[in-house]
Amino acid sequence: MWTKDSKLDGVKPNLEPEQLSKLQDRNKLLDILENQGQQIVVVGDTSSGKSTTINFLLGYPFNFVAQGIGTRRPCVMTLTPDPEREKVLFRTKFQKNDYTKEEDFTSLADVANLVRNVNDPRGHPEWFDCLNMDRDAYRGQSMVRPDDAFDETPVYVQLFHKDIDCPMRLVDVPGLSRGNRLTTRIALSFIKPDNAVILVIGKDHPNNGGFPHLAAAMRECSRTIVVQNFANTKIQDNQVTENYNALYEKMVGRTDLVLYCIDYGLPYEPGLPLWQEGYDQQDWHKINKEQGLQSVRRAMVQHTEMRAKQLQERFRDSQVFSNVIVPGIDLVRKKLNEFQFHDIDGHISRLQEELKRQIAKRKAELERAQIRVKQLQFPPEWDSMLASFAGTVRKYLDATHAATELYDPSTGSTKEDDSILWTSDEEAKRVAKNALDSNDKHDEEGLSWFTGEVDRKVVSLLTEYCGFESELRIACIRSWQRLVDEFTGMLSFAPMPCVPASLHDMAKMRVGTGQSGQLNFTEETVKVVVSLGEDPKHRGLVRPLVEQLERRMRLLVERDYRSAVASLEGRCQEVLKAFFELVGQEDVEELSDAGTEDHDKTKINPWVTPRELNHKKSSKAEARQKEMTRSILSGVLKALLNHADVVISTTLQGTIEMDSNGEAVIDTVTQRPRVNERSGIMVRVDENTTSPGPLHWMLPFKFNNSGQLTLRKLLFNERKLLRDSSQGLGWHAKIKRKRQGFLKSIANASNCCDKQEDDDAGRPELGWSRKLIEEIGLHMEDGTPTINCSNAVNLRIYRLCTEDYEVPMSPNAPPHLYDVEVLKLLKALQFEIAASWASMWRGMLQELTDKDKVREFVQSCLVTEEMQDYAVKLDGLIDRQTSGRIAERDPTLEAVDAVCGWLSGSRALPMDMLTTEEEVKRAGEEAKWPDHQAFIDVLSQVDAKKVKTAFMANKNTKLAGQPSWLRLCDEFVFVILQLNMKRVTNEELSMAKASAGMMSAAGQQEMIAKLALHRMSQLNMHSQKVFRKRFNFLWNRDVSTALTAMEGVAQSLRNCMKNGMNGAEWLEEQLHAYKDKVILGTLKALQEKFDGLFPVDFAILNGRFPLNSQKLRKQHFELQPDGRTVRQKDATQEIRDMWLTPRYEKMQSVMVSAPETKSASSGPGTIQLSVDGTISAYENLQEQRERVEQIFNLPCVDPPRPDYAGGAFQELCLKFFKGIHVDAIHFCRPRLKAMMANLYQEEHLRRALQESPALDYLKDFGGHILEKQKTRMDSLKCKLASMEAALRETEGVKKNV
Repeated sequence: MWTKDSKLDGVKPNLEPEQLSKLQDRNKLLDILENQGQQIVVVGDTSSGKSTTINFLLGYPFNFVAQGIGTRRPCVMTLTPDPEREKVLFRTKFQKNDYTKEEDFTSLADVANLVRNVNDPRGHPEWFDCLNMDRDAYRGQSMVRPDDAFDETPVYVQLFHKDIDCPMRLVDVPGLSRGNRLTTRIALSFIKPDNAVILVIGKDHPNNGGFPHLAAAMRECSRTIVVQNFANTKIQDNQVTENYNALYEKMVGRTDLVLYCIDYGLPYEPGLPLWQEGYDQQDWHKINKEQGLQSVRRAMVQHTEMRAKQLQERFRDSQVFSNVIVPGIDLVRKKLNEFQFHDIDGHISRLQEELKRQIAKRKAELERAQIRVKQLQFPPEWDSMLASFAGTVRKYLDATHAATELYDPSTGSTKEDDSILWTSDEEAKRVAKNALDSNDKHDEEGLSWFTGEVDRKVVSLLTEYCGFESELRIACIRSWQRLVDEFTGMLSFAPMPCVPASLHDMAKMRVGTGQSGQLNFTEETVKVVVSLGEDPKHRGLVRPLVEQLERRMRLLVERDYRSAVASLEGRCQEVLKAFFELVGQEDVEELSDAGTEDHDKTKINPWVTPRELNHKKSSKAEARQKEMTRSILSGVLKALLNHADVVISTTLQGTIEMDSNGEAVIDTVTQRPRVNERSGIMVRVDENTTSPGPLHWMLPFKFNNSGQLTLRKLLFNERKLLRDSSQGLGWHAKIKRKRQGFLKSIANASNCCDKQEDDDAGRPELGWSRKLIEEIGLHMEDGTPTINCSNAVNLRIYRLCTEDYEVPMSPNAPPHLYDVEVLKLLKALQFEIAASWASMWRGMLQELTDKDKVREFVQSCLVTEEMQDYAVKLDGLIDRQTSGRIAERDPTLEAVDAVCGWLSGSRALPMDMLTTEEEVKRAGEEAKWPDHQAFIDVLSQVDAKKVKTAFMANKNTKLAGQPSWLRLCDEFVFVILQLNMKRVTNEELSMAKASAGMMSAAGQQEMIAKLALHRMSQLNMHSQKVFRKRFNFLWNRDVSTALTAMEGVAQSLRNCMKNGMNGAEWLEEQLHAYKDKVILGTLKALQEKFDGLFPVDFAILNGRFPLNSQKLRKQHFELQPDGRTVRQKDATQEIRDMWLTPRYEKMQSVMVSAPETKSASSGPGTIQLSVDGTISAYENLQEQRERVEQIFNLPCVDPPRPDYAGGAFQELCLKFFKGIHVDAIHFCRPRLKAMMANLYQEEHLRRALQESPALDYLKDFGGHILEKQKTRMDSLKCKLASMEAALRETEGVKKNV
């Protein structure tokens, strides 16, 4: 192929300079016209050997061509002679959209990197039109995955060298990929009548390969070449003749069809066992490097000759070869040379004429683009339109009337429509209907909270006794809030499946494996309750209710979003008009072109008047505007619904783990996308396993079943508040004192404001009735009985969790009244944080001394020293290979077991044992709690004989080891509860009155929440820092003692070196690192609990229902004084008394501390809850282990049915069951409120519209028009310059010749 006469011996041809020049001109014109002229194209199936065939035809090993489906775009390879080029030079070019890359290389590896880069759809999806579905050529098609992406734009690689005698240009087209239409379309686009097409056939059979389809298209080509690769195998399988017949049939009996058979052999690869010297391919790159380009060219030609002869000899007897099936590709080279010089002058002339037409066309396009760029600036109309949409949707969702008024754009007025206004029952029915219509796996009963009958009973009670608005026909935000209240009611009324006796017996066997190895009956009881939801026969705990909430919430949000978007066209006409004026130029140009055609029609039909033509243009513009309006509103709705889906899914179902490419990580075991831990309400423990556990927030259980104080009403001395305040009287207070004798009018004790009425105590609106003592049960499908609290108890739980608190004062009240209100909220937040910590620290201490976990951590840090003994080294290597772990006999690991045993036991040295006060002195000033003196003052007022807790009972006892850790953790609970609060200053109060919301003035609740959050954050950070300091001191002391006091451990570590350190020092360092990991992880979880309290639900001030002390059911089991028996009694009277007792009657007292001095620098002083109130809250968080243990060990007496646990144990489990559901309410409600805020706040809606992919296409007509026009203009300039340069060069050469 290197010569016109196809001399195959590698001898340099003698071409005239004119011939060389013509070939180069022809190739240059083909490149600039982007493959519009005659050229040589190589097509075939994937892995058919196209790349290898190209290498042997060109005589150079282009190994940068990717194998398999790695070639995703055409590659144009050109050999160009350059007499001055001693070393090979590669000139590459790739241009796509606004990207242009032209670079020269001398290394083939660099060329391979560039080709690989432009063939990477994941790294550069913008270079693949099929991945940009908004492009006109692909509009309406389904989404293409990156793995299936191909593109028509080629990459050009030109090789320059002095030993190249004859220019050659080949186009390598991506191989056909089964089931991918893009590869077929690209290949067919290059099969043109004027092209020479080389079809390479591989191992595919005609029935499953794509080459017959290509052959059918090739019958129109004047020059076709078919190469059969892998000829040895295919001839042996009798498939060559079958392939020929199939091609002959597809090409409609072309007489010039010849099948050239070749088998190149295995490529050279060092170490390849099947490669044979003298038979398979040589190391072409080595030959090229050592002997030069001519030598590798000659060697490759000789190799194909040799392989052709081997085929001829091997299959001589088979008579497979004939005049239409021939061995070798020598004649292919000859045909390619003939094609190169066939009518080359006429070909060049035609290419030049086409290039001139293209230049004229590009000049006209460039002129229009320049005019358009001058007209356009960065258009704010698009963002203004989206902002207007977001604001209108927010107003619609937030208004009181918009839900019943739909704007009718045809009449310009509003119309009444109550079809979107639903009662609670209608919502439930619509959810069930939609789910059944969409083939949801649930049956109709499975799409309710519990069952239809139970749901109606609960809703009826909530409506009658708690003012639940079930019968009102409402929509928008208020309907969302009603749904959350209904969800809260279902949690309050959730019936408990009875505990089987077998489950109780199994729990008895597990007792003794609790925290720190102690007997922990409470934990086991909680596990029993939680396991009731893990049974696949039941619907689980809480999670099924959240699933129903999700279904209902999605329905409501979609309804309201659709209604809101339907009103946009009428309410946002001004911004739509401004946007249409901006993009109208595009329509004007299109309509002008269409108008030219219509004008030509008027010459033929004179009855068509210009007025009619203008009317037609106007109609087209209006139709286009209406179409665009529909597209915009459709995109807005899609963006909003996608936003709702993301917000609801993220809040409830959690977030999905994503890899570096932004794709979901699929778990190898479950084959489901992996969910980030603790990322959503419904995310469970071990969610990414085949056996997930309970909801992640459900355990550890908050041991506050004893209830919690109500803080709605506080007693305080207003005179003392004013006297001890350093900020002085506010303006209103000063005026009042001057006019009315303010201080004299203040009573010694009063509530926070005169406006606070007696009904704030929470007296029941309705009196007692028999239905309140009844309980709502549930008929399980498997017959499992259920128990429940009486309706009165469940209603009281619901009221405590939902009843809002109205701040009993105006925003202009003086600071000392805000002191009390902020203190209420601050204490309520502290109660929740303390309850969370009380449930966490036992697990933290257990993890700190868990031998397996500590051992695993130390093993991960081990770096084994080099072993001198080869046998020992080999043994260690085998041990690591088989187990993947460090040798178990390592002395540091043995020491870990001993140290964990020491720390978890009660052993300690007398010198290490300290009281709480001594610990603080030893640890230093930084180990003192915030306002340490106030803390000491509170402790001094506590009667330790009455308050018997781990801290109070042992604060003056000398302790060390784990007992001292227990005491510190319990002390931290008390510290959180007793922290005092800095009083509100005039400056703070003034700043809090501002709001960043729609209204510039903040309401009372917002002001109080901001002031409380600021104080809580500071106290939380300071107290956690002190706790870490104290615990680090205890840990360092005890670990150091354990490593030195146990002689065996000290001896084993004395001669052990790890990373250049003494074994004991190294192990101590790793133990400290492990401790930091555990402590920081627990404190991080505590911070997450704190963050989850916001936005603040002021129902938190209501306190919690005392599940431990209050009778829950009519049938009550009373533990007798002996602790071994129970007596069944009727608790109707106790429950009735509870119902008639006001919910918030009891009031707590406030303590005020004056500042140290009256100067401004001393601060405003502090205020805190009374000692009695703090102790009450503290005791409410203590486990009642003794009573739980006694009931736990009772025999099975009075079971609800045979084979179920006794009645007393069922009632005990019910307390924890209700406690879990109450905790679910407090956990879910703030998160659900935050979720709703993300769904209706204007800021989030605007961001959703701006960032939504659903509106990217529309942005091409708005915000990105200017950028697209500039890019198009620059691209046209570059292309035009290249075209003009190519035309000058080719025409100049022609004149010189």
